[in-house]
Amino acid sequence: MNDKLSYWLLLAFAFSFPFGNIYGTVIIILLSILWLLSGNIFSKLKQALAQPLFLSYTLLFFLQFPWLLNTWDMARGLYLIQCNASMFALPLIILTSENRRLHLNKNNIPFALIIGCVVASLASMYIAFFKFGETSDPAVFFYTRLSADFYHPGFMSVQFSLAVIFLLLDIFGVNKIFTSGRITLKVAVAVWLFLFIIFLSSKIGLVCLILILIATITYVLRKTGSNFIRLMVLVIPLLLALIIWESDFQVRLKSAFNTLSSNENLDGKLESTATRITAIKTTLELIQNNWIAGVGTGDVWSDLRRSYFVDGKSACLKERVIPHNQFLNSLAKHGIAGLTALLLLLVLPLIFSVRKKYMAGLCFMILIILNCMVEDVFEVQNGVVFTSFFYSLIFLIPEYRET
Repeated sequence: MNDKLSYWLLLAFAFSFPFGNIYGTVIIILLSILWLLSGNIFSKLKQALAQPLFLSYTLLFFLQFPWLLNTWDMARGLYLIQCNASMFALPLIILTSENRRLHLNKNNIPFALIIGCVVASLASMYIAFFKFGETSDPAVFFYTRLSADFYHPGFMSVQFSLAVIFLLLDIFGVNKIFTSGRITLKVAVAVWLFLFIIFLSSKIGLVCLILILIATITYVLRKTGSNFIRLMVLVIPLLLALIIWESDFQVRLKSAFNTLSSNENLDGKLESTATRITAIKTTLELIQNNWIAGVGTGDVWSDLRRSYFVDGKSACLKERVIPHNQFLNSLAKHGIAGLTALLLLLVLPLIFSVRKKYMAGLCFMILIILNCMVEDVFEVQNGVVFTSFFYSLIFLIPEYRET
C-alpha cells in the first residue's frame, strides 16, 4: 500500500510543476512519512552517503548550518534551510526507495511532467483568450500575463524545456520514455511546447529553446538520409525564429538593449534588466568585502537591502531584487566554500554524463547551469524542488540511466 501511494505521489509531483507545484510541500511531507514508516533508516542513510552524486548534490544544503553562526538575520537563515530541505529529502527518498513500481515504471515520471506541461499550457492559453475577449490586448498571450495564473515564466519555461528534451530524446531513440506511441503525436506535442515557450517570452526559456533547436538540427542532419526531413528541420526553426521575433520578446529585447546602451543612472529604473544589473553590481560590492567566508546563510538579502537604501537604489529596494545569479549568491552567502559546493553540484554530474554518454543527464545539467546564471535557483522553493526532484530521478535511479 505504501509503495503504491508513494509512486502516485511522485507522479502527482511531476505533473504539478508547471502549475507552480502548489502541493509540493504537502507531497514532500507525505513522502517523508512513508519513507520513515518503511524502516531501515540507518542502512538507507549509509547507502545514500556511499553515493558520490548524492554527496555532491547535498553539500550545498549542509553548508547552510555552520554558516548560521555568521548570520545576523537568523529568521531568514532558518527560512532558507527550510526552503532547501528538499535538497536532502528528495534525493534521499528517491535514491533509497525500494519501491518496485518506481523502478519498473520510472519513465512515467517524465511522462507526467509532459502531460502537466500540456495541460498547463492549454489552460493558460484558454484563460488568455478569455482575457483577450475582455480587453482586446494581445499582451495577455505573453510573458507574466500569460503565466500569471500558475507560475513565474522563467522557471516555467525551464520546466517546459525539460519536457521538450524528454520528448526529443524519446523521438530520436536516445532515451526511450514511451513504450509505444506515434512519432507524429510526439512531434506535435514537442512543437506545441516549443511554441508555448515562445509565448512565455522568458529570456532563459528562449536561450534554452535556441540551444535545443541547434542540437536537434545538428543531430538530424547527421543521422537522416532524407532530403525532405532535412528541409523540414531547416524550415521549421526559421518559422519559429520569425514567431519569436514577432512576439512580445522583441519588445523586451529592445527594452533591454536600450537599457544597456543608455548612459542614464540605472539605480531608479524599474525595467527588469536595469534592476538585475544594479543587483549584480551591488552583490559584487558585497562579495568584495566578504569573498572568503561570505556574509552568512541569511544575510545576503539584508545586506543588499541596506545597500539599496543607503545608495538610493530605489527600484531594487521596491522590487526586493536579489542577484538573479546563483553563482554570485552562493559566493556572497558562503564565500569560497559556497561557490565550490555549487560547482561540485553542477560539474560532477556533468562530467559523469559526458563520460557515460548519458544525454538525458547532460541536457538536464546544461539546463540547470543556464538557469543558475540568470536565477537564484536554490533561493526559491519551487526552483529547489524542481531541480532536486529531477536530479534524483535522472542521476540516482540506476535503471533510469540504463534506458
